[in-house]
Amino acid sequence: MTRPIIRRPALAGALVAVATSFVSTRPARAQDLEPPQPLPPTPPTVDTGTTNEADEKKDSGLGLEWVWLNADVGTAYANMTSFNSSALALQQSASSGPAFGVGAGVRLIFLSAGLRFTDMQLSAFNLYEINAEAAFHVRVWRIDPYFGVRGGYAFVGSLNSGSVAVATGSSMSNVSSSVAVHGIDVGPMVGIDVYFAHWISIGLDGQAQFLFIQRPPAPIPSVPASVPPAEQQAAKAMIASEVMSNPLYQQSGSSVGLGLTGMAHLGIHF
Repeated sequence: MTRPIIRRPALAGALVAVATSFVSTRPARAQDLEPPQPLPPTPPTVDTGTTNEADEKKDSGLGLEWVWLNADVGTAYANMTSFNSSALALQQSASSGPAFGVGAGVRLIFLSAGLRFTDMQLSAFNLYEINAEAAFHVRVWRIDPYFGVRGGYAFVGSLNSGSVAVATGSSMSNVSSSVAVHGIDVGPMVGIDVYFAHWISIGLDGQAQFLFIQRPPAPIPSVPASVPPAEQQAAKAMIASEVMSNPLYQQSGSSVGLGLTGMAHLGIHF
């Protein structure tokens, strides 16, 4: 019986090759199973304040404004019969003089709105105005130009006696006090403010306004109680003659006029 011949060197070489392959593959598999290493931390960004500095330079550190208050002083001119007059019966309808006012309102970035009271102490009459206003602002550094519109209610507080008596030839002292003149005003405005700090400024503004004025018929005067009874009949006759000849008592009047104001103001801002 013949035994099979086993080639031992060949078998040993095959075993060595398999073992080497097994050992060489184990580190690679272990390396694949290791968790990924974390990335090195990113160095923190240093805030140099460039954005804040740019914003502060843009508005000069004034910040936002919410409420404003104004005190005004200046000069004014008004002509209540500039463009049209119908039975207004006022001889001296144009005059000039000092003007004073106060205002208050709110502001949101470049828009503002508010109310303003103005007293024009003109030589022939006192013209009072209660106006609403709105304006658009273009602030550059601490200089704040603006333009807008004002309009509201205008009325005459008192008329100079010459404004009425000269027109009618009347010698009655109570004619001017019995004449009521009122209406509306509206017109554009333009101005500029200079800020010394966030809360205080000084400025100038000018306004042109159209005055739409009406005068109702003046009430017929009565005979004063101080007139002696013997003279009352003569006084009543004089009043009747005055009423018949004076258009102030017979009909109402109206006109379209022009007003101009130039004011300096002190502003307080919050």
